[in-house]
Formats: sequence, structure tokens, C-alpha cells
Amino acid sequence: MYITTSRKPSDSTRVLARNISSFLNSTYENRGKKSIEDVVSRARLLGFRRVLIISESKGNPNKLSFISIAKGWDWMSPEILFSVATSQLKEKIGRIGKDAFVHAKNKDLADLFGAPEPATDDTVTVSIQNDSIAFKYEAKKLVLNIKGFLTSSPSDDDDDDDEAEDEPEGAEPSDEDDDEVG
Repeated sequence: MYITTSRKPSDSTRVLARNISSFLNSTYENRGKKSIEDVVSRARLLGFRRVLIISESKGNPNKLSFISIAKGWDWMSPEILFSVATSQLKEKIGRIGKDAFVHAKNKDLADLFGAPEPATDDTVTVSIQNDSIAFKYEAKKLVLNIKGFLTSSPSDDDDDDDEAEDEPEGAEPSDEDDDEVG
């Protein structure tokens, strides 16, 4: 999975993105000025089929949005609204380098992470409950408290430029205006 953030993320959002990347054995890169189309192109170039974008509100990470990459690309539903303890945003977790085993009662939530069955028992566990997502490996742990879900397609409203972007090829057309969500 390719992991990035909304534009101009706070330090805590960057730390969270790096930490989730460590647990999922994924690649995290700073987004910079990349549009969503540029993010998808970069992920595809690196051989990924899934993108996770971590967004924030008032400097605090608060939303996970997923993109599925195939011939084109599509926003996946639902987006996950969450909170995380401030103490977990200060601790940097080093590279773990293990496959992730995703366990969830809700198959739709598990599918967002797109993790294949691990080939070994020495794995990171991602446990998705109704109220939390817990990433665990040995003594390392990160818990996101789920606050809710958004089921409409996200807009590119976290981009700071004023230019309108065309609907990318392969993306589902949206019937909604680019209303700010959350």
C-alpha cells in the first residue's frame, strides 16, 4: 500500500502516516504539491494497487481515505473518521518489515487495507472492531479510535490550490458538488 497525507500535513499527521506505514510494511512518501492523480500515478509507478491518504482537521489526523488502483482508479468506501491519543503521535515506530494480517468482523473494512494472507505466522496484526483499529507487533501498538464513517466519494478539498481539476480517466463520476466533508 502507498501511504501519503493531505497537503501541508502537521508533524503529528506525518508521524502517524510513517507509523501506519511501518505496521503495514508499506511505502510512505510526503505528498507535497501532488494532485490526487499524481499520487495515483506515483503509487502505480511503484507497483501498488492501493493508496491510503491520511487527512487532518485543525492539525490533528482524523480521516483515512482509500483509493483502489486498477486500470483507472476509484475512491473506496467508507472513509474512516478517527481520533488517536496524542501520546501515540509523538512516538516514532521504526520499520517492522513484516506482513500484516488484517482481522475484522466487517469484511468491507478489512478489504480497504487490501492485505493478502501472510505467508508466515510472524506478522503484524491489524484488528478492526466497531470502535477501533489496532495495529500490533510484539510490544509495539497503535490504536485509532473510530468516530464514524463517510460513505460518499471524497472530494479533493484538502488541496490548497484554487484550480479546478478534471475528473481523472477511470474514476467514477460524482453526482455531488465538491462539498467539504467532515
